[in-house]
Amino acid sequence: MIFNSLHRISLIVVFVLLTLGVRSAAAAPNIDIYAQLPRTQSVRVSPDGIHIAMLAPFRGTKAVFVYDLQDPNANTIIIPTPDKSIVKAVTWASNKHVIMLARIRGKGVGKMKKYSTLYSRWVSTNIETEKSVILLEDKIKEKRYLVTYGGGYEHDLPNDPDHVLMSFSEYIGKVVHRHFRVNLDTGKERLKRSNPVNTKNVILSTNGETVLAREDYSDRNGAYKVFIGEGLKEELVYQKKFDKSKNRTTYLANVINGKLLFQETEENELTLFTIDPVSKARSSYELDADVPPGYEYGPIFDPLTNELIGVGYTDDTYKQVYSAEPYKSWHKSIKKALKGQQVTILSRTSDNSMITIFADSPTNAGEYFLYETAKGTISSLGGRYPELAPSQVAQTIRYDYAARDGLEIPAYLTLPPGKTISSGPMPMVVLPHGGPSVRDNADFDFWAQYLAAKGYVVFKPQFRGSTGFGYEFTEAGNGEFGDKMLTDTIDGVKYLIENNIAQADKICVTGASYGGYQALALPMVEPDMFKCALSVNGVSQIRDILKFEEARTGYNSSAIKFWRKIIGDRYDDKDTMLAQSPAVNVDKIKAEIVLVHGTDDMTVPLQQSKVMEKALKKAGKSSKVILLPNDDHNLSLPQSRKKMLEASDALFSKHLDD
Repeated sequence: MIFNSLHRISLIVVFVLLTLGVRSAAAAPNIDIYAQLPRTQSVRVSPDGIHIAMLAPFRGTKAVFVYDLQDPNANTIIIPTPDKSIVKAVTWASNKHVIMLARIRGKGVGKMKKYSTLYSRWVSTNIETEKSVILLEDKIKEKRYLVTYGGGYEHDLPNDPDHVLMSFSEYIGKVVHRHFRVNLDTGKERLKRSNPVNTKNVILSTNGETVLAREDYSDRNGAYKVFIGEGLKEELVYQKKFDKSKNRTTYLANVINGKLLFQETEENELTLFTIDPVSKARSSYELDADVPPGYEYGPIFDPLTNELIGVGYTDDTYKQVYSAEPYKSWHKSIKKALKGQQVTILSRTSDNSMITIFADSPTNAGEYFLYETAKGTISSLGGRYPELAPSQVAQTIRYDYAARDGLEIPAYLTLPPGKTISSGPMPMVVLPHGGPSVRDNADFDFWAQYLAAKGYVVFKPQFRGSTGFGYEFTEAGNGEFGDKMLTDTIDGVKYLIENNIAQADKICVTGASYGGYQALALPMVEPDMFKCALSVNGVSQIRDILKFEEARTGYNSSAIKFWRKIIGDRYDDKDTMLAQSPAVNVDKIKAEIVLVHGTDDMTVPLQQSKVMEKALKKAGKSSKVILLPNDDHNLSLPQSRKKMLEASDALFSKHLDD
């Protein structure tokens, strides 16, 4: 058995575990507060409202905590993760089944045999029998090739509480995408349907039994098609051709009143339209909600019925706007009760008597609540970092600037508690985000918050190619992985120096993933600007990381096509990639370099830091790799976070402190 036994402890003990170490507001921040995983995460209420499930720290990782809402004195069930695994998410599949998404450690095979591998698996636990199984395990084991992704969770099948619907792609001479009905107690599957190879999305009926519509897209030629119906009765309703070198901008969102609902993402406004399957007529669709223009939007679906209930967007923090009742009324009432907080609805019971919510603000790192709709009462279920008083939470502000070519670059500054931009010049840590096709926001970030608590202003540039600031801004990053994305960051540093915010002789850089690449590449491009750099799971040799990705996903995979668009071709652009690789250009670097890397990183393998370490030593420069044992690409373990923050302390205090 790969599972440890389940644990039952008192809810009172759980509360003590989650709040242990609470400090007074006057106490100085402690590294252990920031290094520990959030004390409460992913809170979900069961459909019948009897239980709550959440993620919380447990024995150096996270576990699922399940407790009884009707009997606060009842023992709480703790569901550990499978041995040597990291839990990523939790949900309810029925009133008695909790599902977790876990990443299980193993070794690669074939071209990947020298790398550690993390296998994603869905794990079902029956809280009555306290037995856990891996869903689709027999299907996975029968394959003669490495299965890294253990299927997709498609529907909870409310009329069949012992099964869920899962998707699984398998190779049988060609790739096929299939749906299976999977038993929650045994993990065994039964084939439900097979979908064509280019299927990207399937819209299911409320009970999960019938396909209402199917979305088809070919990465090879950009052909986009949407069908209504299923199998032999399937009918083509809508088609379009996209430039395959760019991101697709039309997506099937749902089926509403028999019409197909689409979202277009090219413009910086919410653009929804429907297609009538009979007449093929296109009509604009307006949500019954006040949605501000100028952002990128994502649809929000009901967690039990998958109906469209609103949209989410990020200005500087994530926000939700609801178009459906009772969500609109719930959201309005909760925001009135929790004044000044951003509110996100997470889950609900089948009778709408209870919902779980998450709320945060500029002075609140985030807290989870249970809202009982009939009573109108809101009860706290735990905070993410309850030890931090409002005065200890550093302020994060928007601070945009212009790049050298005139492009407006969004950015965020996290200021030391009690400081303002007028307090400068201050020692500064540059913290570029990973991706690079993601974004930062002004929400609580343990890393930036810790650095700010140490007295440094933290600069987060949203260089071109970042998402969330419009389609054209994201597309502007194509081919700029080692060029304008870097100069955008450099231009921001210069702007902060000119405006007396950053102290010119006390600037260091750190980051993870692509941010780790920037941490190594920026001192290569501007040797006199940065005194030190700490790279976490960073890229140092661009051609090698592309070779790794080709071995992992295939030469013509969608992942490789994405990277060719962002970086270039490993063969055609060889000289450019070598010129942009820090490991090939260590002679240009003056800053002190520290490398930190997870041993089980399957996104950027440990070899990337090893190559950089070897190059630095060969050039006579000091360097070492600090290993994060058993950790993945995401600093998922508290001991890893602490090790990284301790390394930051040692490096930054040497170069930034008086």
